[in-house]
Amino acid sequence: MFKDEILENERRRKIYAAVEGSPGIHLRELQRILNMPLTTLEYHLSYMARKKILFAETEGHHKRYYTKPLGPEDKKVLAALRQKRMREIVLIILANGKAKYQLLADLLKLSHSTLSSYLKYLVSNNILVKDKIGYENLYTIRDEDRVAKVLTAYKPSFLDRLVDNALDIWMETHFRKEEPKPT
Repeated sequence: MFKDEILENERRRKIYAAVEGSPGIHLRELQRILNMPLTTLEYHLSYMARKKILFAETEGHHKRYYTKPLGPEDKKVLAALRQKRMREIVLIILANGKAKYQLLADLLKLSHSTLSSYLKYLVSNNILVKDKIGYENLYTIRDEDRVAKVLTAYKPSFLDRLVDNALDIWMETHFRKEEPKPT
């Protein structure tokens, strides 16, 4: 069967459109958005995954869905960026180039245990790099180009002005670094 034939079914078309609009979306989030019975949704997702219309990725307790396959590193970045607070952390660091723990705590107004948990996840998934300078931790983005690529590619699914602002700042500073200096 071809993709068009599979998507003739109205429910499958709605599911596909929702996944395309929010790559990396969870099953329960899809259910809330589409207001569809869970078993019906699972049936159609399973069917479309078997036919390679959608791609499913299990991460911990969550199963995420995509309309096209992503590399393992892009999946890690996208999974983190789909969570609002982790996205905010990454965007602050991306916009500033680096950030100290205390700056993040002050800006985000998160408890220290919550912020530490998020940062530990981001570091363990190779999204951030943690450098200890004296008694302070300094965080930087491991691969700015990859993070910017994922943010740019999936920007419509984040619905965040913060994403727009951070991307504008990053692109402005990143391309300014690469411009040849007049001699």
